[in-house]
Amino acid sequence: MPSAASAVTAEPPLACGDYLKEIGHARPDVTFIGCKSVVSDEPKVPGFEATYRVQGKDIEKVDAWLATWAEWENLRFSCCQWDAPRGYYKDKRGSHFEVNMFAEAYIDGHMVNQKKDFAKIPYATLTVSHYLDIP
Repeated sequence: MPSAASAVTAEPPLACGDYLKEIGHARPDVTFIGCKSVVSDEPKVPGFEATYRVQGKDIEKVDAWLATWAEWENLRFSCCQWDAPRGYYKDKRGSHFEVNMFAEAYIDGHMVNQKKDFAKIPYATLTVSHYLDIP
């Protein structure tokens, strides 16, 4: 039985940062934009949200890549945007992250509603959120 000192416990990051880099999932086609403090909807729990940008030409491969390491359902077209249900990831320490990606689909007066046309979308926004308490 491991001692208390050697036991690994889930601890959320206590500061904003590039979470993809921290959890070993950084890649060159996903650009870190910044991080901010956030509060979850219900229950109200404080946390942090790292924001990334994915160029239109890379959206499909990044969407597929997310499914290789996170609980992720692929992007789908709904109304005026591409989005997916919130995804989840648990790192080796047991810390939980929420993953989300979305992109506007109404571009230059035209609706981009086919995956084959992702390159026409300027960029998608990918967020990785980490809350300070798991309800």
